[in-house]
Amino acid sequence: MGVPLSRKTRAERKALAAPKMLTAVKAFKEAGANANSGWALGGAPGQTRGFVVVLVDRLQADAMASHHPNSDRPSLEKWQRVVRFTRMAHALKPPDKSGLPVPEVRVCAFTTWSVRRRNSVEGANNAFNKSSVGGGKVFSLSGQRRKPYVPRDEEYYTIMYDEEPRITTDVTCTICKGFERSAKIQCRVCGRNCHTNCFERRYRGDEQAMEASKRADTEAGWTCADCENLGQLLDEYETSMLMDKFDEYDSDQSTQITVEEYIEFQKDLCLESEGIEMSKEREEEERELFGNIDISGDGAINWWEFLTAKSIHFLNKKPKSYVLKQLTPREIKRIRDIFKANDMSYHGVLDREEAVKVMKEWMNSVGLESPDGDYSKYLLTSSCVIPWDTFIREHAVTIIAARINNVGKQHFLPVKRKS
Repeated sequence: MGVPLSRKTRAERKALAAPKMLTAVKAFKEAGANANSGWALGGAPGQTRGFVVVLVDRLQADAMASHHPNSDRPSLEKWQRVVRFTRMAHALKPPDKSGLPVPEVRVCAFTTWSVRRRNSVEGANNAFNKSSVGGGKVFSLSGQRRKPYVPRDEEYYTIMYDEEPRITTDVTCTICKGFERSAKIQCRVCGRNCHTNCFERRYRGDEQAMEASKRADTEAGWTCADCENLGQLLDEYETSMLMDKFDEYDSDQSTQITVEEYIEFQKDLCLESEGIEMSKEREEEERELFGNIDISGDGAINWWEFLTAKSIHFLNKKPKSYVLKQLTPREIKRIRDIFKANDMSYHGVLDREEAVKVMKEWMNSVGLESPDGDYSKYLLTSSCVIPWDTFIREHAVTIIAARINNVGKQHFLPVKRKS
């Protein structure tokens, strides 16, 4: 019996793989000095799905060509192969053990689209030749400037135009968990119910909450406390960052940020970061921004107002697919019914004027208005023709921002930046 071989440890496997990776790095550096030899890497950063390797045994091809007349000279395609690897380490292994001279290995990494389009030997070779001279859609390491990397959604998610959302209703009370058929108020976002008596006992003394509950029977509706808390859509790191930032603004630790504290902090930040004092025009802009966050209009920003405004700011930076998944079926149905009512072609596409009309009707349906009567600034896309998919992806944050129990001209809806 033979002696059983023990498995290689992780350290040993790394030690064996290190020379291969060093060889790859060295080859990539050499390709920068000479684009016609060594390795050439193509594709956009962050989009690589595999490596298309063109194995060209040029020594064998030249040797065979020297023994044939020009009329019978074998084509280069006879001595090359196209192989697709999923990992770089696999591409670095010897191609075969036939005893032939070590072939010259050139690697072209393409996106999935490129591999699908160039799955033939000629197509891959042509694409490689383009990358060697710095042309085509792929790039080489010959000093050509790479395109800036634009992060994309990890998973593309959309909401179908013709698929009806499944709307459910929870008949139990969210406070007492009872099934009594007494008077209830229903959340316009999640559809959960709450007994009127239970709500009054819990929020007794909170005038804003009691006033908001009276709109439960209107078209605008009412939002429960869980759906109104946009901070739950953030992760722990972002929430902790907001808490620290709030403490920096609140210099006297009064749990409120006054307009003087806010302007003073912005002046210090401007002097520290830019080395200049804040101008009068910029100070007026900061005061206007403070007024937009101060929804209650009492001259101070509390933690809830600060958290809501900054949560919308963070959601604008998150992938659109993530924000789309946070929408509830009731929110989708409200905005889509208005979209369909203005879709005269029934193809799920609107022009710009129709899209602005949709935004106006939707804002009025949730009890919100534009302070200056201009609703076009709430249309966050600049396209002239707006399909449903683009409309819902661009305005998902706007729909979430409307969950707050505010009415009239004071709200947190994002507006389009002026170019």
